[in-house]
Amino acid sequence: MSRFLGPIHHWLFNKIRVFEETEEVLIKDLKEKGLDVDEVVNTMRNAHGDLIPKVELEELIDTNNIHGWLQEKIRIVETRQAAIISKLMDKHGNMVLDVAKDVYCKMGRKYGEEVKGENIKDAPALYKALNNYILEGMPCDNVNSVVEKDDDHIVWNAVDCLHKNYWEAVDGDVQVYYTLRTGFINNFIETANGEFSYTFGIEKNNGLIIMKNVISK
Repeated sequence: MSRFLGPIHHWLFNKIRVFEETEEVLIKDLKEKGLDVDEVVNTMRNAHGDLIPKVELEELIDTNNIHGWLQEKIRIVETRQAAIISKLMDKHGNMVLDVAKDVYCKMGRKYGEEVKGENIKDAPALYKALNNYILEGMPCDNVNSVVEKDDDHIVWNAVDCLHKNYWEAVDGDVQVYYTLRTGFINNFIETANGEFSYTFGIEKNNGLIIMKNVISK
């Protein structure tokens, strides 16, 4: 593995940062609703790893193992957030899910606003912009496969769910994550370019579970 950081490493690290920021906003909003969350949050952060310090990537990363370091950070942030949400839902019920939905939608709008002025006029450009924010494993995982695209729509499928193992490791339900993820993407797309919308569905084909994603006018 190269000991030199490149744009792709910063790109991936920024997506991890987005995931962690979403967690921080969720905790803040749950507290504002009056929920007691500190004990669960602290326990899960002690068990699965704390937030990444707010310093530059160059000050943090193991340059002898860039790929491994980034992959481990993805494992930590996904497992920790799955644990926090799952344990808080066990403790406080569906109010936690309702707040989490609102947070993911809010974050989608926030980042959609960031790209809104970039003259994103077609579906492939929206898909490219989205992938600067949504965390879908390492680039080498190649989890998403674009199967259709033109200016007005783009369809991508995923057969391998990279998030399931993180949720199952903490006795959580990965469908919760897909509900939150759908809210994020919906709001990102509609904010970035209101002519487009996003749909998500799960299909079966020859025994395979296919997660179908569509951005279209």
